Amino acid sequence: MSRIRQSTLTNGRPDIDDWQFNHRHTVLTSSFHFNDRRFIPREPVICSPEYRNNLWVYECPRYGLHAFSEDRQEALRQLGEEFAFLYEGLINEPDENLTPDAIELRDLLKADSVRVEEI
Repeated sequence: MSRIRQSTLTNGRPDIDDWQFNHRHTVLTSSFHFNDRRFIPREPVICSPEYRNNLWVYECPRYGLHAFSEDRQEALRQLGEEFAFLYEGLINEPDENLTPDAIELRDLLKADSVRVEEI
């Protein structure tokens, strides 16, 4: 597995130092970034990047995330935004406000012990 190295980005853009490629065309990410926060799961999460039809496409099946853009950094930023929206919308909701699928996803986020840091 080789480490991606890129300088830290500013203005709410993701820092991709936490992404690792492996030989199966998947990446492991140890965090999701959005605005001034970093969401850190207990274990790295498998995601699949692709470049097709002039678009960077990132999918994280564990959480049902899908983001794309012509710009790679923008696609990563959108992935972080989707994760933040998902996390914030579910993590503290009581069961009676959620569908069975949403309860399952919320419980998965809790089981993954996601930690939030201000950056």
